[in-house]
Amino acid sequence: MDFFDKMIIPGSGATLELLKYLLSLALIIFSVYAGVLLTSSLLSFIFKIIASRKNNIVYFKLSKDYIDLITPNKTMALGLGIVPFFSIILIYIQILNKFNNDIILLFFISLCAFFIGQVFIHIYKLSLNQVNPDSGKISTNSLNIISAIIGIAFLLFSLRLFFGLVNFTTDSNNWNFTGSIAKILFSAQAIIKFIQFITISCAITSVAFIVKYFYWDKLEENEQQENSDYAKKINSWLALGFAFIQPLILLIDFYTIPDNLINNNSYFYGMLSFVALLIFMHLAYAGIRYNKYQLTSYAFYLILLSFTFVILKDQSELSLSSREQILTLADGYDKLELALLEKEGKMAPQINGGEIYKAKCTACHKFDQKLVGPPHKEVMLKYLNNKEGMVKFILNPVKVNPEYPEMPNQGLKPKEAEAIVEFMFKEYGDKLK
Repeated sequence: MDFFDKMIIPGSGATLELLKYLLSLALIIFSVYAGVLLTSSLLSFIFKIIASRKNNIVYFKLSKDYIDLITPNKTMALGLGIVPFFSIILIYIQILNKFNNDIILLFFISLCAFFIGQVFIHIYKLSLNQVNPDSGKISTNSLNIISAIIGIAFLLFSLRLFFGLVNFTTDSNNWNFTGSIAKILFSAQAIIKFIQFITISCAITSVAFIVKYFYWDKLEENEQQENSDYAKKINSWLALGFAFIQPLILLIDFYTIPDNLINNNSYFYGMLSFVALLIFMHLAYAGIRYNKYQLTSYAFYLILLSFTFVILKDQSELSLSSREQILTLADGYDKLELALLEKEGKMAPQINGGEIYKAKCTACHKFDQKLVGPPHKEVMLKYLNNKEGMVKFILNPVKVNPEYPEMPNQGLKPKEAEAIVEFMFKEYGDKLK
């Protein structure tokens, strides 16, 4: 769409690589905030309904504490919700440049739904705060129920669509999408990802409840006596229960990842997430078993780490899938930069292929000897009549021979890779005969 095209700023390869790191950071911030907002709202609403039916003040106070967990003020809603969400959209606009699709439009629809959901959740919070729990009466005001239902419904729709889009765009084969959103929402991987998001968010919310109300902001002594044991116990069990199913979900998640997106970082971050989960569950169970809930508060950082590693695992798949697109956009930027220099009557800086070759290649390769990687003689013979293919391989290396480790991406610009290939054939071309 023309409107979105106007938001695109041409960037160099280094800038685009930096955007991918910023995308990971924004996703971590937004995912944690949005997950706690949704699950704390759900738990608050559930305990509000129970409190109304049983006229139980303990449940009502628990309901208020849940909704106050992540909604202390509107600044948090803006800084941890809307701003990172909008930043994520802007980064995807840059990455998906030159592709004609409906993905960005759907992201904006998700953002609007998220904003509406936030508004109704804050209305629900204000309606609860108007009730004095010490009066012994539980409000059955319909505003409580209606605002909560609408807010939760909009949040569910928004986040279901958002994480469906994030998962969908992981594979560059989907970047020309213009069809029904059913493909985005109801693929096996999208469903597993959303279940993973909801369940791990429930675990984070439960632990955050204990940390906030019993260690960061200690309750009044009389409130502790009445609510403390029940609140600590139920939240510890919720955290342990939802964390317990994470390894299974993680395993299923790996099973649904397309083969072309699996990489070493996927396994690395998946393993780190699994280890963090195991330690978390150990501490959470010890807190329940020995009535030492301070252990659960220590586990708070572990469950956040586990969620972070899951997000980084997914982003490593996007990084692999988007390599060719990043190179294409970087090449376009280089051509634009060159055209501007020529227009101003300036010469483009010369690229020395020999210097780059010595800096990037000689540590792992020799011409006629096996070192870390294969001898360059073998590689050059393979690409003797396909220098363009050799350039593409240098820019976007993949594992070819199981006898050698995968070549790391050197972060070269297309012109630099071309200069390396030209230097190699000029330097060693006669020795290939």
